[in-house]
Amino acid sequence: MKIAIIGTGNVASNLGAALSNSNEIVYGSRNPAEAKAKLPNANIKRIEEAAKESEIIILAVPYEHAKDAIKEMKKGEEGKILIDVSNPLDKNRRWAKGFSESAAEEIAKHAKGAKVVKAFNTIFAQNMKTGALGSEKLATFIAGDDEQAKSTVIDLAKSIGMDPVDVGTLEKARFIEPAGLLLIELGYGKKMGTGIGFKLVKSQ
Repeated sequence: MKIAIIGTGNVASNLGAALSNSNEIVYGSRNPAEAKAKLPNANIKRIEEAAKESEIIILAVPYEHAKDAIKEMKKGEEGKILIDVSNPLDKNRRWAKGFSESAAEEIAKHAKGAKVVKAFNTIFAQNMKTGALGSEKLATFIAGDDEQAKSTVIDLAKSIGMDPVDVGTLEKARFIEPAGLLLIELGYGKKMGTGIGFKLVKSQ
């Protein structure tokens, strides 16, 4: 599939590297020339162009920039799967949302024609290339209202090496996003580093 990744930061570049093994990746940036300096071998285009020519869009920009990025897609997301990987934190890494609405639900309001799916926000960027730590697959919790869209994202997660867990409708992203904040707090606040992650243990 052709996948547009909006953003060129650590999450975007690591997810792109992982998915490029079996998909065609194009990055969307406000300034492709500047972004090319960071990712010299990548296919980088303006956000609108990347979104319109792709089948799936991964929104991999900081939460505070998500609304503007959607505007720059200029409806290129309509009818497509839009994967939100954000954690709703402010500049001081503090929780920027309440618990009556998730960032994913807010994003869905701005990208009304897209099939929004929450995924990948509970795995540190450095661990996205393999989706695992050693021999342990990392769990990525997935939420969305469109079952076919979720199934596609689940297959993408499996292709990377992750253990995808279907949490339910997009509303359930309200449960997933605080888990992302917990991971960040453990990694940086408690100085455990990025070599940590979540695993869902299941009885046989």
